Amino acid sequence: MGVLIAPVSCCQAFAAGNTCFSVKNLWQLSSPSSRSLLNPGNILGLEKELTGSFLLNWRGEWFFPAGARENGGRLVFEDTVQLHLNRDETDLANMVNEFYISLNPVGFFFIDAGKQVITTGTGYFFNPSDVWSRARERKALLQDRELPPEGKVMLRGEYLFPGLALEVGWAPQLVWAEDEDAALLKYFGSPQRSSPAWVKISGGCSGMDGSCLFSYDRQWKAGLNLARVWGENLEIHAEMGWEEWEEGSLKALVGANYTFAGGANLILEYLFNGSGLTRGEWERVLLYIGESTTPAAGNENCSPVAAELQRTAGFLMEAGFPGLLRHYAMARLYKELPPAFALEQIIIQNLVDRSGLAIFSLSYEKERFALSSAVQIPYGKQESEFGLLTEDWQAKLKVEFWF
Repeated sequence: MGVLIAPVSCCQAFAAGNTCFSVKNLWQLSSPSSRSLLNPGNILGLEKELTGSFLLNWRGEWFFPAGARENGGRLVFEDTVQLHLNRDETDLANMVNEFYISLNPVGFFFIDAGKQVITTGTGYFFNPSDVWSRARERKALLQDRELPPEGKVMLRGEYLFPGLALEVGWAPQLVWAEDEDAALLKYFGSPQRSSPAWVKISGGCSGMDGSCLFSYDRQWKAGLNLARVWGENLEIHAEMGWEEWEEGSLKALVGANYTFAGGANLILEYLFNGSGLTRGEWERVLLYIGESTTPAAGNENCSPVAAELQRTAGFLMEAGFPGLLRHYAMARLYKELPPAFALEQIIIQNLVDRSGLAIFSLSYEKERFALSSAVQIPYGKQESEFGLLTEDWQAKLKVEFWF
């Protein structure tokens, strides 16, 4: 069981040109399950723990002329200072979310340089064609949903042709040692352990929008996105990513986005995870788990199943759920309920062992006040993928004020 409590989250904006400032505080009480397949017999010694986070965030955006052009470019800066508290220590960290300059030297040519948040892919839950999924450096959808996203340091240029856009980009590798000499660099944000270069072509034809991407970071990756709108309510999309570095590296997603007459929005997606286990392979893993209920030899802090399933760590970091198996169905329903309520329901269903994860949230927002609550519940028998989660369930409560 886990409970996330955010008694008051204050957000105050000070208009100084194009700048804004906000303060939030979050509290989380976690009680990990000792029956998890990743933690048989509680060999990891997990205990109930209360943690707190205080966030200070500000963002600025400034436009400036370039030559005879009045809007020749812009400078964007966003930073988050986080104070993290637990029973053992207090940790002060900083994250530069974005810090980049965007230039428009000529009519249809754009250049961006610096740390920037970019989104790629048509999928809602997962983006197998994303450049950064190759390096397993994306933020998970289902984790840290309250935190502002962190960008990547890159240099990219884009040229707009009639009906076609060409993008070329490169990102440097930024790593530093875990010592005091690198303290200032660590306050910049997360390191970049990969250095991809990519080319992306996007455009539209006969009502279909699409893009293809080729990237290289010691190995090749290719991505494809397609999307089309039917009428005024339905959008369908497909996304695919192929990676050279691992066997069975194809991941593909197809889905639809439908808006009902009453305003409710439904997203349905199917994911083929080529690197996941088949039913037969999963049964062999379960047999191994059942026979190995003691810590791995020579390592009392690691369960044998955790060592066996290390290949899923990257997927967990990217998607927010383990991604052990081959086939998944995902759904999200969002509905605004007058006068000021909103309901969100998310289901991630494993189609191999019939386990899943359900998230239900209800929010209320009016003028300068917002109240939201959510519960996250894995379901299915213990010998299933979502029995691998280290928490049985999690409840969340957040209160926000703006003034």
